[in-house]
Amino acid sequence: MSSRKRWEALRWKLQFVRVLGTALLLCAFAGSALGHPTRLFLVGVGPGDPDLITLRAIETIKRADLIFCTDGIQDKFGEYLAGKEVVTGYWRLFEYYGADPETLPPGERQRAEELAKKRDEFIARVRQAIEQDKTVVILDNGDPLIYGPWSWCLEEFEDLHPTVVPGVSAFNAGNAAIGRGVTNASETKSVILSANDWPGKTDTIDKLAQLRATMVLFTMRADFNFFIEKLKTHYPPETPVAIVIQAGYKGKEQVIQSTLEKIQAEVVPEQLPFEYMIYVGDFLTFRHKRPAARALSGEHAH
Repeated sequence: MSSRKRWEALRWKLQFVRVLGTALLLCAFAGSALGHPTRLFLVGVGPGDPDLITLRAIETIKRADLIFCTDGIQDKFGEYLAGKEVVTGYWRLFEYYGADPETLPPGERQRAEELAKKRDEFIARVRQAIEQDKTVVILDNGDPLIYGPWSWCLEEFEDLHPTVVPGVSAFNAGNAAIGRGVTNASETKSVILSANDWPGKTDTIDKLAQLRATMVLFTMRADFNFFIEKLKTHYPPETPVAIVIQAGYKGKEQVIQSTLEKIQAEVVPEQLPFEYMIYVGDFLTFRHKRPAARALSGEHAH
């Protein structure tokens, strides 16, 4: 075979691979599962400012016939939602999901029943839209599978083969605000993501603190002093700590860095907004180049 013919054969093979790869990508994006095309999407739109949304999330929104989201998300992404059927009012439906209200204390039973009624209404609307061959998109802040309130949908609509479009998490935005690698520290390479001590969960803050790994806390309106006192049980007083306020918001983002021993005197809990995170660990002060290393490399302190 001549070199020209070999090149032509190779070119066609490459073209075939390219077309096949594109087709597979489109199938994956469409959420095809065992021959069942996905028409239900759970989409993360990122934290902070709207420019942290991903291109995939934007493309999914464009394809949507029906969108569920909060009022805040609707306001923030009005540019992309214009002309779409948007439904708000279904929020925090995860509470008591899977629980039998009859087994709950009287004080909780009423709320559980109210949420179950609202949840059933939402489920019916989603399934009706899917039956009408509509593409349904649920929008969630940050990444929907990192303490996301909509993750229960993946179980409820399992038969519909929902697809998750990942989003930038407040964790990612917080890391960027601090400007340090969370896995770079003198004694640990691990990062623990946690939240308040929820009833029935055994991985409490004080137990996790025993590992002295880097810890990132999603506060979600929990008491600031509660977190700090729990962390103090095992982390030394001089352990660096940082409070990241409104991560991802240009002009609003703020980082307060101190130590566990001093941070409570430097922060007024009542002034903290809903969107703040706590970082604790030696990574906050870790440097790859020690003073001696800098001197050996010819760098001198001034």
